[in-house]
Amino acid sequence: MFELVIEDNGREYVAARTEDAREAELLRQRHVRSLTDGLAYIRETKPEDEKK
Repeated sequence: MFELVIEDNGREYVAARTEDAREAELLRQRHVRSLTDGLAYIRETKPEDEKK
């Protein structure tokens, strides 16, 4: 599982979650090209069923 995280002014929030690393990278690139505020990066997380 991958999360697209946006960090802005010391706060971060998850903008998207996806199973596909390529899709997460495309979402990150779209954020960068949109010239919106914040730093976008991809965080890899464990799937929900493994967390329990």
